[in-house]
Amino acid sequence: MKMDFDAIAIGGGLAGSAFAITLARQGLRVAVIERTPAPQIKVCGDFLSVEAQQLLLGLGLDVRAMGAHRITDFRLATQRIAATAPLPFDAAGLSRLKLDESLLSEARRAGAEIIRGKGASALEPGPRHVTIQIGGRALTAQWVALATGKHNFRGLQRPGGGPTAFKMSFELSASAVRSLLGVVQLVSYRGGYIGACNIECGAATLCWLADKSFMQRTQGRWSTQLDELARQSPYLCDLLVNAKPLAEKPATISAIPFGYIRHNEIEARVFPIGDQIAVIPSFTGDGTSIALLSGIAAAQAVVTGQRAGQFQDAFHARLRGQFRWARAIDLSFRSPLARFLSVGAVAAFPGLATGLTRLTRLTNAPSDTMRA
Repeated sequence: MKMDFDAIAIGGGLAGSAFAITLARQGLRVAVIERTPAPQIKVCGDFLSVEAQQLLLGLGLDVRAMGAHRITDFRLATQRIAATAPLPFDAAGLSRLKLDESLLSEARRAGAEIIRGKGASALEPGPRHVTIQIGGRALTAQWVALATGKHNFRGLQRPGGGPTAFKMSFELSASAVRSLLGVVQLVSYRGGYIGACNIECGAATLCWLADKSFMQRTQGRWSTQLDELARQSPYLCDLLVNAKPLAEKPATISAIPFGYIRHNEIEARVFPIGDQIAVIPSFTGDGTSIALLSGIAAAQAVVTGQRAGQFQDAFHARLRGQFRWARAIDLSFRSPLARFLSVGAVAAFPGLATGLTRLTRLTNAPSDTMRA
């Protein structure tokens, strides 16, 4: 049977595009199915670690040349106190809106076919190929990457019950922009935390989490949430004064399973990547690196003839230490006292925050993304 493609990525975000670029450069026939017909804002903090930047460079994207904002410091705050520490690397702030579209364009240049505006509705593994139903049409491929991000694919649900995430970009006042120069800021509060950083073109991204109690207190209204947080914290009030939203409403997604790792093999030819294989707590800022590396590593597994389960086991081993530390640090945001003590510890020992940042980084990321 002649298949339509050697490989198909379901999802054209970071992981799906990295998978497609890597295989297309090896001369394989690759398609990317992206359900959105046009660029769309995705819930993400827009923070790029040095590992993410290196992986993107290997995929053909120089984020500095794309206008990314340079970030060198980390500011941790509660509602009333704050502390700043140096990052162990130069990070960058760049919108996912620009990054995702640039990666899709790179996948197209590498030779991948981009199928846009239609979502895959079913995935049917067979003995020698996988069939994907899309818009009343069936496509076949030898390998498939499940790269639907934080959205579950039909029949392959992950556990729910996590917080709701919101993301919005703003045009800030001149003083607010200066306060974020070279800084990624994380403010914790009862019910979640909110991150902020400057991105390209003078804009800034705010991404925040709301647990069930916070959602109930604010009736799920994003404007009410920001108003409440601005009243509680001068670090947020100073950012939001005279801020102009760059969209009518924020991007949002609920029940994010932070800390999740997919252990079961879906099928030997189906490779879960990105948030479909692992969802690290968002405060680490390393979800982008994990998504990119998982797409690259899955493509390398395809080329070397590994089955999906082998790829998953090897990738889990890479994540084990990073996730252990991330889960432990996440506990420090759970109570007011723990949040207060965490900021105090960073103020007294800035090197502590720098060291913990290193421990929550992805390790052993390949510099070679199989560029043809």
